[in-house]
Parts: sequence; structure tokens; C-alpha cells
Amino acid sequence: MELSNKMTIQISFLDKALTDMSEGSNRNAVIAGLVQSQNHAEPANRIALEFLDLQKQRTTNRIDAIKAGTEVPVMEVKPEHMLSFVQQLMNKCCWNGRRIANTNKNEDFANGIDFSQAVADQEANLESNAVQDIRTTIHDDFNVLNELHSWLCGKCNYMTDLDPLFLFAQKTEVSDGVWEFTHQLMDFDDVMPVLEEINLELQEAAEGKQVDFATNHTFGAKAA
Repeated sequence: MELSNKMTIQISFLDKALTDMSEGSNRNAVIAGLVQSQNHAEPANRIALEFLDLQKQRTTNRIDAIKAGTEVPVMEVKPEHMLSFVQQLMNKCCWNGRRIANTNKNEDFANGIDFSQAVADQEANLESNAVQDIRTTIHDDFNVLNELHSWLCGKCNYMTDLDPLFLFAQKTEVSDGVWEFTHQLMDFDDVMPVLEEINLELQEAAEGKQVDFATNHTFGAKAA
């Protein structure tokens, strides 16, 4: 199954989500930056092209190492990393969708101006911030990424236990190097309350760190 090179203007969370991810500091941020540097209008095709580039780089590294009689360098980003990256991208789309959905809950006005539409435009080129529009776009993006993910799985068929793509998925490390799913969701209406719960947990963790600092930090110690 080959991906087409048709250029279209899409209502989608994918491009903005990729840009957001590229601004981080982890491996997924590195991958997102590489993807966004690819010369193609469609996000899914940029991911596919980057996967092929990584495969080519690995082959070149092996050939060069054989010729030089040296060890093959370890790649920071490997082709196989693209599989989990696609899931993280889908997760990010859901988080961005939540941001728009939340403008329906709050009075997003300043000086009498409604900024909720601007948020919808910025995140996904949506014509409105209606939940139905967000839901439809999220599921459309999933369909795109699911086909891409299936294509990537076909290219990585030498691997075992490949996870399917979910609308939103999260894993927790239950023991050293062992990860298990805590969330495997396929419907937008199931994802939103889970994101609210995760967001509250993150806020509580952040507040706990601030309290710990305020309680235990010795102010002025550096100046002493």
C-alpha cells in the first residue's frame, strides 16, 4: 500500500500537533522536527518519508561501518520509533481537540470579543468550535494515521507484538522496562473525560512539587 502524493488543504489537527511536539525536548520532539522538515504538504506523507529516510540512513551507516571496520553507530532516532510516535501524535491531536472543546465550557471573551473561534482556527482550521466538528476532525485524523500506522507496521513486520493505533492510548511502567496500557480508547466521547482526569493529576503533581519546594528549600543558602 503506497501513500499518494496528492496535495490538499485539510481541516485537521495533525500539522499543528506536529509543530507543537517539535517544540519539546524529548525524542518525539526530535522526530517531529525531522518530519516537519520533509518536503510534502501532507503530514502523513512527511512521516512516511522520514521513516524511509531513517531506513536509508541505517543502511548507509552499516555499509560505511563495514568498509571502515568500525562499529555501527547507534541512531538516536530509529525507523521503529515512528510507530510509537504516530500514537503520540494521535494523543496530541486529542489534547488539542480538548483545548477547543473547553472553549465551549468557559466564557472565552475579552473586551467583548469571542476568541474561541480563533482557537479553533489555530488548532485545526475548524470553521467552528462545535464539539461535533471537533469529534469529526479527530476521527478523520485517526483514519489517516491508522492507514499510515498499518503501512509502517507492514514495513516493520520483523517486529513482534506490534500495538494497534488507538484514538488515545497511554502506558505505565509497571516494573523495570515493562509497560502496560492504562488507557486504550477509540471514541472521542470516551477520551475527553480521561484527558480531564489526567490534567487534574498533572496539576496536583505540579502543585505538590511547589509545596515541597516551599517547605524544604533553604532560601538564601547560595548566598551564604
